[in-house]
Amino acid sequence: MVRLRVLLVEMALLVLAVVAAAPKADQTQPVTARPSSESTCPITQPVQATPPNDPNAPFGTGRWYINVDRSMWAIAGQWVGGPKGNKVLWIRPQDTNLTVSAHRLDGDDATPFRADIPCCYRTGFQATKIYFPTSGCWEVTATAGRSALRFVTKVS
Repeated sequence: MVRLRVLLVEMALLVLAVVAAAPKADQTQPVTARPSSESTCPITQPVQATPPNDPNAPFGTGRWYINVDRSMWAIAGQWVGGPKGNKVLWIRPQDTNLTVSAHRLDGDDATPFRADIPCCYRTGFQATKIYFPTSGCWEVTATAGRSALRFVTKVS
């Protein structure tokens, strides 16, 4: 039991050291990004984390894309291209308007990316539906107030 506690403390210190070393200047940078071994798409790796409490959406621990100052979160999922779209849950600063854009990194696409963002979510929680017209490597950028979140994902 003591060894387990020591190991947990060491892991917590390691996580804190990594978080403290993260760049603070550019808040649009993904928390963690590394090239994917599958292709040349530099996929942003989601973080296993628990978002802040929200009275309208009691989230538990899950896989999230999170900006550096942790003011914006997007739930990570299996993204699909085409007309069915993808339901995406966001956490953003309260009383800000969310905008979402995306562009394909590995090819041209004449059909534009589309995001359906309903109004009137008063807390930090925001549900959306986003549509990637085709599969491929996509960079998604979301903004709300002065906060921004950017991540790269593979769409199938």
